[in-house]
Amino acid sequence: MPTLTIDGRTVSVPEGKTILEAAEAAGVRVPHFCWHRALGALGACRLCAVTVLDGPQKGVRMACLTPVQEGMRVSTLDESSWNMRRSVIEWLMANHPHDCPVCDEGGECQLQDMTVAGNHAVRRQRGRKRTFHNQDLGPFIEHEMNRCIACYRCVRTYRDYCGGDDFGVLGSRDRVYFGRFRPGRLLSPFSGNLVDVCPTGTLTDKTSRFRARPWDLEEASSVCPHCALGCAVIPGGRYRELLRVRADPRPQPNDGFLCDRGRFGYGYANRADRPRQARLEGRPGTLAEAVAALRERVEGIARQHGPEAVLLLGSARATVEANALLSLWARRLGAADPVFDLAARRDGAARIFARAAPALRATLADVRQADLTLVCGADPLAEGPLLALALRQAARRGAAVRVIDPRPVPLVCEAERLPLAPTLVPEALRFLAGGNGAGLSQEVLQPLAETKRLFDAARRPVVIGSAEGLGPDGVRALLALVAGASRPDRDAKAALLLPGPSSFACARLASAVPNAQDLRRRLGGGKIRAVVALEVDPLAEAPPAVTGVIEKAELFAALDYLPTATVGRANLFLPSAGPYEQDGAFCDFAGRLRAFARVLRPGTPILHTGKGNHPPRTFSPDVPGGDAAPAWEILAEILGISGGLSGARAEIEKAFSFLQGLAGLRADARDERVLPGGEPPAPPGAPAGPEPAGLRLLLSDPFVGWEPLSAHAAVLEVLRPEDAVYLNPAELARLGLAPGARARVEAQELSEIRVARAADLPPGLAWVVRRRGSALSRLPAGEVFACRVAREEGA
Repeated sequence: MPTLTIDGRTVSVPEGKTILEAAEAAGVRVPHFCWHRALGALGACRLCAVTVLDGPQKGVRMACLTPVQEGMRVSTLDESSWNMRRSVIEWLMANHPHDCPVCDEGGECQLQDMTVAGNHAVRRQRGRKRTFHNQDLGPFIEHEMNRCIACYRCVRTYRDYCGGDDFGVLGSRDRVYFGRFRPGRLLSPFSGNLVDVCPTGTLTDKTSRFRARPWDLEEASSVCPHCALGCAVIPGGRYRELLRVRADPRPQPNDGFLCDRGRFGYGYANRADRPRQARLEGRPGTLAEAVAALRERVEGIARQHGPEAVLLLGSARATVEANALLSLWARRLGAADPVFDLAARRDGAARIFARAAPALRATLADVRQADLTLVCGADPLAEGPLLALALRQAARRGAAVRVIDPRPVPLVCEAERLPLAPTLVPEALRFLAGGNGAGLSQEVLQPLAETKRLFDAARRPVVIGSAEGLGPDGVRALLALVAGASRPDRDAKAALLLPGPSSFACARLASAVPNAQDLRRRLGGGKIRAVVALEVDPLAEAPPAVTGVIEKAELFAALDYLPTATVGRANLFLPSAGPYEQDGAFCDFAGRLRAFARVLRPGTPILHTGKGNHPPRTFSPDVPGGDAAPAWEILAEILGISGGLSGARAEIEKAFSFLQGLAGLRADARDERVLPGGEPPAPPGAPAGPEPAGLRLLLSDPFVGWEPLSAHAAVLEVLRPEDAVYLNPAELARLGLAPGARARVEAQELSEIRVARAADLPPGLAWVVRRRGSALSRLPAGEVFACRVAREEGA
């Protein structure tokens, strides 16, 4: 490792690092615009000038492009470097508009900081400034091209890192333009990262435009609640209104990037129709009254009708603490474990994976460093978008990407796909592990054999699945494949996409063997008299047979912060705080516990209470709409646990040994705690029944439209997919349907009208993307159902 001295500080860095990277390691700040930790060097801005005093190449050098060498002595403070940087700032400011007072980047603008640091105050050039026309880039990004300094960060982020192809650089010489060939919405699901990487106000967040200055915002380290990946974010708000969410620039776990769902999907917190007041049998009440009523009525029903009469529903979007306390309440009542997922197949898959050894569970960093990735029965862009971005980084490093899935799964990198019927994907995994491929045709075995050859040769393979797509049988095959491939000289890992930020912890809190039959027996036997739904919407997510029983319960209680169907029908409602309105912890898809801190206190935004005007001149100790409390706090009060979050975590650690260390997590330090493995997965149960004859229906989730938080964010409506049913072109012809025709889709006594579209699917398969509120979307994703598709009369 070469050792060099920068401004009197000695530092050793790995071979191949640049002076700028060495300076970062030594804690020396070298000004720069075009360099970015995840993008590398370009040498476009020329601001990172330093002087090499001792070394092979003495004189002024660009720190981002000059590799370190043994014995180098570098200065960033000498007159030559200083004058070079001042000159760069002056020529950048020669064309830059002086609009800092109205620029949303003001206060966190790198150009502003460097201009002040370089003592630049007077524009000596008297000619006209170069100007451009701005473009409409859609509802998320505001474009102000006159502020551009041509650092190329935006293009390198959008095209190189994120794989977008509808934004780039045009023009030549001093007329370089960064934008689209024609105005229009940016199509990449990672377009919001342009806001974070742009060092000026050229590309800013349109959703929070002119709402607050950076120094006005309340911010805290948090965890994105929109999927199970556990991305690090920094939300910001003002006047009880959440205004923006940005990626935490630290490299782990999401490399400083974020998807548009996580960045712009925060509108659920600010909705005018968000339920903020407790409700008891249709009348408004206080939260204290509702908590007392919930405890009294549930305990009364358990005493009178037995603990089996109480059904507790946990949630993948509730905090780890809330779900753990719900489990503790079930123990004290003598009731069955809470049901954390009403989709029995997905629930069983999650419970098996959550008990796998930590060494087998892949993180996003493992995916980025993989030399082969297999995506089996999963849609990363929809179920865990940053995983798709990690796949792209692996591909950019030379990794092969193979997809085994019946759907034409979209990715942001090149991949080879083997279209396979859903029920055959587990058998394909067993073949890769050395099985004989029983049930697979010769047409399928040939490309699978090539994939097996690549897998056997890879040193760092990662196999990615989905709890929805694989089910219990597929997850067992997934874990067997990577366990059999792991050796001291070979690091094979598996990743399983789960539905929510606490899914992994919920799977560990539940018993090792899911008992879906017992739940069906309880629901069908009419024994359920009390249902408590913790931040879950069973009336929108469960089949009619389940929802009918829940609605008839004597007590139907809901704790939530979303205006869901369940909240509307509950006869006892307790308003809970949203994820950015409380302290707590989530557990990501790899079993890593991460704490997050409260950003805002719950309350109705002044946007609504003041109708957009100045804050009302009303003095009161009560915050409008401030009755909501964290769900863990409500449950702790029911259980008689004092001491706030620390007291609740202490009780949780006593009750659940695998959650040891939860109390010591700190959000600001980005601590994490890896959950241990558990008892071996349950042995396979009865084999799955035969596939339904005739046309089969497969449902899956979209990028936006089903996940509950983003589904309640109005700004993301533009990203909702078309209500379509996708079929093989030959199947469309057989059914007499032309692409674009209206078709009625029927399955499991549910029916709705969708637009028929052609797609590359196996024969005999119809594919539907779920949408909240639609009839078919009440069926679980990943399962296959017999269905009927016919042309709608009058279409």
